[in-house]
Amino acid sequence: MRNKLSAVLMLAGSLLLAGCFDVEQTLVLDKNLAGKAGFSMKVNFEPMVLMMLRMQREMQDQKGEPTAAEIEKAKQDFLAQKKSEDKPDMAKEKAEMQKNLPAGVKLLDASMKDEGLQMVVNLDLGFDHISKLKQVNLSKAKEGEEQAPGPQNPFDQPVSDLDIQEQGNTILVTSKPTNPMAEQEKEMGGELTPDMEKQMEEAFKGLRVAWKIQAPFEVIEHNATRKEGNTLIWEYTLDTFKKLKPGEAPPPIRVKYKKG
Repeated sequence: MRNKLSAVLMLAGSLLLAGCFDVEQTLVLDKNLAGKAGFSMKVNFEPMVLMMLRMQREMQDQKGEPTAAEIEKAKQDFLAQKKSEDKPDMAKEKAEMQKNLPAGVKLLDASMKDEGLQMVVNLDLGFDHISKLKQVNLSKAKEGEEQAPGPQNPFDQPVSDLDIQEQGNTILVTSKPTNPMAEQEKEMGGELTPDMEKQMEEAFKGLRVAWKIQAPFEVIEHNATRKEGNTLIWEYTLDTFKKLKPGEAPPPIRVKYKKG
């Protein structure tokens, strides 16, 4: 029982940070390599609530699927707990974010929309040169404080893996997409039982990770999954990650532009 309970708590904690979510990062470049960066995260808690209910029933040796009444009660219990939590002061949060931004990067907007079983977080930054984005860290601990343990929120360092290299008359932009499912397996101690793997897949069924880069340059080469006008799009879903080997990440995002 103790082992099962520990696994449930670890899975719940990690899913709240990086589970059933839709993350989209956008980059709009100007010719001087200034521009805007956007980050949005949409979290759907409903699959997590259902998964937790099933695992709770399993620990109580209850067979079969939960009833509609049990599901509704689990949702209401989750909403009640969520409602009791302190809501952030967005004006204060924005001021704190701006203080943590490096020189040359400006907070254009930040918002959080709570819709009960769903939450949407948006962040928009302006920058005078793309290289400044790697320095963005919104989770910096205050002086004398230690960084909080456990899985890190992807909202804290939204573009930390972005890299740009100017090579003669070309610009190479790369980034490293992560495999959220592999990260959660690692947090849970590695190999999962077939039942837990099935339940985790259900919780991740709405998973989507996307990168969009728009630039006024000629594209020499790229490995985007699709293109719309002058916007390159890299999009990964649950099916994408299920095809990868354990612990494997998708290929690095890569595009080479010609200046001018």
